[in-house]
Amino acid sequence: MPILLTSPEDTMEFGAMLAQAMLDSPLRTIYLFADLGGGKTTFTRGFTAALPGGDQAEVASPSFTLCNVYPTRPEVLHADLYRLSENASLPEEMEEMLDEGDPFLILEWPQYLAPERRAAERLDIYLDPVQGNDAKALDKTAESCQTFRLATMKAHGDAADALLRNLKTRLERRFAPADKA
Repeated sequence: MPILLTSPEDTMEFGAMLAQAMLDSPLRTIYLFADLGGGKTTFTRGFTAALPGGDQAEVASPSFTLCNVYPTRPEVLHADLYRLSENASLPEEMEEMLDEGDPFLILEWPQYLAPERRAAERLDIYLDPVQGNDAKALDKTAESCQTFRLATMKAHGDAADALLRNLKTRLERRFAPADKA
């Protein structure tokens, strides 16, 4: 299910819509696939702000810390595997947090996670640049100054599939479906 994001505000709103829907869902895991400067942290900022307690969170890229924990209800674990080698596992402290509670996990660079370590129940989101004459800056990197983002979602598991089915009409109504843009 692709949608077109034409600004950082769109990306944040998309994140907020998913957060609100996931509050009423057993789904707790999102994997974000995007290049550097691709909108992953912007998405997470919108997601986190939409949750109870989100106004107390200072969302930042976890590239150097590997994981940020935000004081939302439920908590958000915002993790980044970019600095790890391929076929990595989540750091032990993160595994413990996931086992002990019911937090949301937003994982950047999940392609570095060993396939056997990937959550069976998750939503994969791909944020890909789309070139266009009418495109405008979405991020602060030079290569993104003429791009929109195409967000494509792929459900893994029943809860993720149900979430996408329930959100499909709202997302299409708010964001131009990519095939009609």
